[in-house]
Amino acid sequence: MKVHAVARVRLDADGRITGVEWGPVNTETNEWRTEPVVTDVSEVVAALHRGEDVFALFPGPHGLEPARRFRVVTYGSGWETVALEGIATHAHEIHDMLHVEA
Repeated sequence: MKVHAVARVRLDADGRITGVEWGPVNTETNEWRTEPVVTDVSEVVAALHRGEDVFALFPGPHGLEPARRFRVVTYGSGWETVALEGIATHAHEIHDMLHVEA
């Protein structure tokens, strides 16, 4: 199974993720398999639909550290984005992640 990590997010005015900086990771070494790229959130949605794991990276004392998984969120209009799984966690929410520059 492929595993990806999201290092940065782009948010819309309502705080929903519209873009990411992400890439595949080697879970044995916790290193990037390839350099992360900036892309539309639809790429993350597609990876999740394929059953791949996608983790959020948060700033920590040793650089970016993996914390929570992403899940797909579908709005009534049919638009899909991603959100973090589980209950709210102090300092590990979407707004705590680094942001993609506009």
